[in-house]
Amino acid sequence: MSRIRSAAKKSTIESDSDERYAYHMISIVVADDHGIVREGLRRLLESETDFKVCGEASDGQDVLDEVQRSNPDIVVLDITMPKMGGLETLERLRSEHKDTRVILFSVHNDPPFIQSAVGLRVDGYVLKNGPASEIVTAVREVMKGGSYFSPAVAREIVEQVRSPKTDSQDPFKLLSAREREVLHLIAEGFTAKEVSTKLSISTKTVEAHRTSLMRKLGVRKATELVRYALRHGLIEP
Repeated sequence: MSRIRSAAKKSTIESDSDERYAYHMISIVVADDHGIVREGLRRLLESETDFKVCGEASDGQDVLDEVQRSNPDIVVLDITMPKMGGLETLERLRSEHKDTRVILFSVHNDPPFIQSAVGLRVDGYVLKNGPASEIVTAVREVMKGGSYFSPAVAREIVEQVRSPKTDSQDPFKLLSAREREVLHLIAEGFTAKEVSTKLSISTKTVEAHRTSLMRKLGVRKATELVRYALRHGLIEP
């Protein structure tokens, strides 16, 4: 009888041990240039018993440094950030940290941003105006090897598949990730100085991007950049 109890106890210990090793905490880096957004995301994500926010970042370079340091399972990444924007950061992560999954978390549901994100093989794209539970669902779907896109983003992706544009038809695809961010901010009415402050780059760099934008998009005046952005759904009319 003693041997039976001992064997049963050993079996229970082994079972508990197996469960403990099978349990995996999902490690997440949260990246947004607004501290209140990062704090809200941290609280929301860590309300899940198997989620752990292992780091935060306020700009693209911080993201790369934090991913190098903590090697997370997932990065939840805003698109518009200083120093290095979300799309440029996504591109770097894809080349330097191929196993790290990335979910974009943004207010932007503009077709060009979605095209760029899909082209860079983003794992998920969640809109900030959606329900809070959506980011949790996205993390779980992506961790299972799938992908997750907010309904409005998914509809746009379907539309792009149904009515694809060639590169010759869409000069927007010729723009770098940084140029796209500068275009969006200029179209929203920010001055060169304000754009430089927001993106933590020099005013001369902003002006160089603006010149490059005008050349690539075939426009002659800065005001035409706004009209281009309106026609292509980058900003609301």
